[in-house]
Amino acid sequence: MMNSYLKFIIPTIFLGALFSFKYKDTRQKDLPTAIAYYHFYHIKDSTQTGRLYSEDFILAFNTKKSVYSSQTRVKQDSTVQAILAAAEAKNSDVVDMGTYLPVTEDDIYIDNGKISIVKNTPQQRYLITEVSGKIDWKIDKETKDLLGYTCQKATGICKGRKYTAWFTTDIPASFGPWKLQGLPGLILEAYDDRHFIKFTCTKLVTQGNLQTVKSINIPSDAISTTNKEYEQMKKAQADGFNMFGNDSGITVDKITSNGGNTNAGPKKKFTINYPLELTD
Repeated sequence: MMNSYLKFIIPTIFLGALFSFKYKDTRQKDLPTAIAYYHFYHIKDSTQTGRLYSEDFILAFNTKKSVYSSQTRVKQDSTVQAILAAAEAKNSDVVDMGTYLPVTEDDIYIDNGKISIVKNTPQQRYLITEVSGKIDWKIDKETKDLLGYTCQKATGICKGRKYTAWFTTDIPASFGPWKLQGLPGLILEAYDDRHFIKFTCTKLVTQGNLQTVKSINIPSDAISTTNKEYEQMKKAQADGFNMFGNDSGITVDKITSNGGNTNAGPKKKFTINYPLELTD
């Protein structure tokens, strides 16, 4: 195997053995009937409000199920595969992966209100089922127009934070970005009370051939585990285990990353003190 020097952030996940079982999906495959595209931004460090983390997501759904996944991750993975394939075809000893954007590894599946998280690692997928508390939405009479749809205002607590959501009953699906769900219509916009977290729908597709979109069924090869076991596996890798094994032939020469900070001048230490979730 060729010696590859990757200018690339290696995902910090050790693929160790878990005492768990594979999720078996014997149900008929469901197809989405619509797709919503969202732009997400998050101020993770409240002392640096000008430093935004951003990412693009896709929500594929029908009336009962949905899956929310990172469009940025899919595009980046595709680019990485193309670069590696080109380097291998040229028998190159050096692979310059360019700038790596931090992306969300989680795919969020919702089936009749039940939330399941699939963690996507380079070599395996892991399934974590959440004990999801129902959001006690308070629906307001206030409305506004988004993407040509009349949306109604609602407020509620999700994962420890108060959110304002704008939903449209013109799309009768009780879904939205991330883990926001349970309203009588699709959520097109949502933000927390400090506007440090915001989800904005940029496009909605309700017609055309949607069969090529990511399946809204949980993948059958995902290994069922718990969040505690998964975090222990990640910690093991951080403590020095080699995720590639001893004979991969891959070494890391240089790391180039882009955390989304566009500010010039000396960089202030970055601390995540405003996480997306405050509760499990």
